[in-house]
Amino acid sequence: MNQHKRFVPLLVLLCFALSGPVQHLFAFDSLDEVVSLALSHNLDVAAAALKLKNSAASLASQPAWRSSSVSLSANTGGSFGAVPTGPASSAGSNGTSYGASLSVPLADWFSLGATGTLKSDGTITSTISATLSPLSGQPSKAAIDNLSSLQSYRSTLRTAVLQFRSTVRSLVVSKAEVAYKQAALDTAQAKYDQSQVLMSRGESSQTDVLDAMANLTQARLDYETAAANYEIIHQSLAMSLGIPAGDLPDFEQLLKAEGDVPSPESAALLEKSTYLAISDTYVKAKLDAESSKIDAQTAQPKPDITIKGDFSPSSNTWSAQAMVKLPLDLVFREKAALAQETAALKQKQADRTGETVALEYDQKVRELNRLYESWQKTATSYNSAQFVYDQMEVLASFGQKSRLDLSSAQADLLRSAWQLANAEKSYRDALEALSPRYVFTNEK
Repeated sequence: MNQHKRFVPLLVLLCFALSGPVQHLFAFDSLDEVVSLALSHNLDVAAAALKLKNSAASLASQPAWRSSSVSLSANTGGSFGAVPTGPASSAGSNGTSYGASLSVPLADWFSLGATGTLKSDGTITSTISATLSPLSGQPSKAAIDNLSSLQSYRSTLRTAVLQFRSTVRSLVVSKAEVAYKQAALDTAQAKYDQSQVLMSRGESSQTDVLDAMANLTQARLDYETAAANYEIIHQSLAMSLGIPAGDLPDFEQLLKAEGDVPSPESAALLEKSTYLAISDTYVKAKLDAESSKIDAQTAQPKPDITIKGDFSPSSNTWSAQAMVKLPLDLVFREKAALAQETAALKQKQADRTGETVALEYDQKVRELNRLYESWQKTATSYNSAQFVYDQMEVLASFGQKSRLDLSSAQADLLRSAWQLANAEKSYRDALEALSPRYVFTNEK
């Protein structure tokens, strides 16, 4: 698969956002700039980035040589009272000596050491040692932990971007709903006023007036609910960006600048392999299986073999020692067998998860095509409503239609506009969930 292009403007601004204070600029040229500002205020993204840094630091500290050490020492002494004379006096005198030792574990199973001592009489003693434990090395899970943190960060970043863009579209849909509910309220008010006039003329009953009043009350409640929902989304976006609600950009214009609605055939979609690679469910199952394999390797019983050698250049002496320790589980192997079964089960679960996620991908592609067809039908209905309203305007200009008729046609048109915006949101949300544009990977 070709390397997907990274969302460069977004990630560059995100890096600046995570490393330093953000300058709040309220003039935005594109929706990508707005998304970048939102990411800089997203605590989930910041927490995931910090977790990734910690796991990377833990991984960097894994090499055995990182635990090398140097020790320096000084030793001095003397005696109290009169110094005895005679041959024993020289043997009993004390002085100052200096020592140094170096320990270098080159690997979990091999280490080197060196010591040196400078005595007060100028003599130097030194020792070089090597320790070999060929079966003591243990596989580390630090790499798996780092991959898990990396996946979590990428997933959190992707989710934050998609959710924010979806919320922006929700604001546009909510605005269209408010316009429709306002027109419906105006129509209900006109019908109520008309029913009162007709009743005063004896052309309508009290029941008709009460029905019109009930419809007016419901229309007012619907409008207030829609207006409250719009305000909630509006405030939510302002909080996500960390700017006053009055400084929010014109999201409708920013969305229009991204182009018309593309068809599934003309849009770039994720390949199934890429969808698997970014799936949290599948990646975590794979890492869990890898972790179980390490547990199985660790649980395998093995003898503890240690070979140690010392060499002293100053005294021209050397020594060697070998030790073998046999665990009893070499005979029973119960723990190892259980770990192997667990690893095999985890691998089967990972394979089954991969199959499930692959089916999920196919379902999302089919749903994407269904939503596109639904959007096309809604667009056709909107065009029909637009045509009816245009005709109604012409007839009203000739006095052939009343103000109430024109108000009802306008409400129908705005309802179709709201439905079209809702259908477009559903389709674009599904399209972006399958878009390679919002897959964040390291370029190599």
